[in-house]
Order: sequence, then C-alpha cells, then structure tokens
Amino acid sequence: MQISANQSNCPVCQNRLAFDQILHHMVCAYVGPSGDFGETDDGYVCPKCRRGIVSSDPACEIVGTSARCSACGKEMIVSPAASTMRR
Repeated sequence: MQISANQSNCPVCQNRLAFDQILHHMVCAYVGPSGDFGETDDGYVCPKCRRGIVSSDPACEIVGTSARCSACGKEMIVSPAASTMRR
C-alpha cells in the first residue's frame, strides 16, 4: 500500500503512523527501514551482512520513506512529495 507524504493516520484503522527512512546498503543490496538496522555507538549494523555502517557512509543511501501502524501492524510506502520527483 502506498500513502501520500502528508497522511499521518493509518488508512486501515485510523491510528497514528510512525515514519521511518528506507535504507539501501549497497555492499549486500539489503533494502529496509532504518529500524531494521541495529544501532551502535558508531552508527548502524546491517541486518543482512552484519557489517557496520557509519554516519555518511557512501555504501548506504536513503531511498525513501515507510510508515508503520503500531495498532494494526500495516506497513506502507510513502509517495515522494511532488516537488522532489524528477521530471
């Protein structure tokens, strides 16, 4: 399911959504919400390959935003804002 960037409530149950960045770890090709990556003192750990990722690591990029409802568990992709889309 995909929602607009300005939507803050779950379209399924109307509870508040929690937003998270979607990361792409280019070393192992893992793509998932930043909450999947374990936090360390230096940054994160990839859940797939277990390698450390430091802040501003060129091998990891933000590729989007996801939303998750804590009440019903539904996960959604957030559409990019119209001003950030390429023409």
